[in-house]
Amino acid sequence: MLQRILWSLVLLLQCQSRDRWTTQLSQHLCQSEDQVISATRTLANSGFHKDLTTNLELDEIPRAFLLENTTSHFYMDIDQIKEGLFLGYPPVFPDDPIDVEQPADSSPAHIVGVLCETHHVTLPVHHRYQPAGSQPYSSVCIPFPRVFIPVVTPEDYSDLELGIEQVEVERGCKLLRAPCGVNSFPECGWEEVAVVGVQDVCSSVPVGLTQDLPIVQISALAAVFIGFSAIVYVMFCRKEKSKAT
Repeated sequence: MLQRILWSLVLLLQCQSRDRWTTQLSQHLCQSEDQVISATRTLANSGFHKDLTTNLELDEIPRAFLLENTTSHFYMDIDQIKEGLFLGYPPVFPDDPIDVEQPADSSPAHIVGVLCETHHVTLPVHHRYQPAGSQPYSSVCIPFPRVFIPVVTPEDYSDLELGIEQVEVERGCKLLRAPCGVNSFPECGWEEVAVVGVQDVCSSVPVGLTQDLPIVQISALAAVFIGFSAIVYVMFCRKEKSKAT
């Protein structure tokens, strides 16, 4: 009974996390009326494992909150990022658990919140395996994130929830409710800011060739058959040996 209750709580928390960004993005979010920032972005390293670096020119703005859309072609290993906080990785807040093993053709896109307390942020991202095609490489892109800056913070409001509600009533729009720091709560109120000079960053990822599939399948079946035969042979030999003794 206790196990069932705990599992229900886990599912409830996962559903809340899943709705955290998607529900808010469907609303009319407040836009900054006087702030425009510029940014650059790079995707470095070869192979499946990349470093995604974002440079934001925020001037006097102390921090920003990004909503990254990984698409179905990339994923972030949340455990890797959390373990690397001491290396300078920023706090991240995924919309739901990320399956790092799923290939691109069966994985959903994920939205990951990223708290930027510096103007230069690097995150490890990884390619998902692509379905077989006629070319050895495929070009896939990751879009620039939506960028938010703080409006309601603990420094200015003793009651964050009340402060967020007051600003929303005054402006007639919704603030993004997102973490103020490394923990999921408390939540500050953030407004979206326009970003200029940005483009999607793209990368080439190796792809299995369709014409090689029959060879791969036959080889896999042969390996399974040989392994199974070896296990059966060993078991048979052990059985015969036990009979002899």
